[in-house]
Amino acid sequence: MHQKRARDFAKKLSEISLSCDYNIFGTKTGRLTTKKNSFPILTMDKKFRKVVTPTNDWFVSLDFNGAELRTFLSLCDMDQPDLDVHEWNRQNVYKDGGTREEVKERFFAWLYNPRSRDRAADYAYDKSAVMEKYWYKDAITNPFNRTILADEHHAMSYLIQSTCSDVVLRQMIKLNKYLQDKASHVAFCVHDEVVLDLTDGECALINVLVEHFSNTALGKFGVNVQY
Repeated sequence: MHQKRARDFAKKLSEISLSCDYNIFGTKTGRLTTKKNSFPILTMDKKFRKVVTPTNDWFVSLDFNGAELRTFLSLCDMDQPDLDVHEWNRQNVYKDGGTREEVKERFFAWLYNPRSRDRAADYAYDKSAVMEKYWYKDAITNPFNRTILADEHHAMSYLIQSTCSDVVLRQMIKLNKYLQDKASHVAFCVHDEVVLDLTDGECALINVLVEHFSNTALGKFGVNVQY
């Protein structure tokens, strides 16, 4: 509390609701924002995250491994790899040509720029076929029938981000329904991450919860789990 930033944050917490009030219409792509006076779970400084504690015994975080790349693979009608998807991309598309982080940066620079050319990525993926399927008359319509106005420059990013967001939110609803008759519950969502508030007695459910979360409408996505 000797830091002004911390004092300002503490003051803000004393003036707002201590619950997350999401706005599902806050962005074009369907990614969540929070309403005014909501707890700022999406924007709070990482240094202050420890002020958020579970009402039960554990916070368990579930998020998809390489969510946007896995979404793109599904849109390309390609199978989902069991291993880390960016490592798979490095080994199978770029043939070990760089580190995981270098390949990840190279891939997204190609994916989201319609004028970018990358011989390895162009050979492995048919980006034009995805656009032909989901982009029409200056709008994209994702697999969940969400339609967004988009020029060529934004079409791919809107398509993948909206699809990815819809997948995460559908999986969160699925987890919430599964936990309805239990003491554990969904605590909140941070972009592509769903955080569960688990009791010690229900920690054995984690494998079932991960299985529910990983089985999406677009295929089985790899899941990262953190306690």
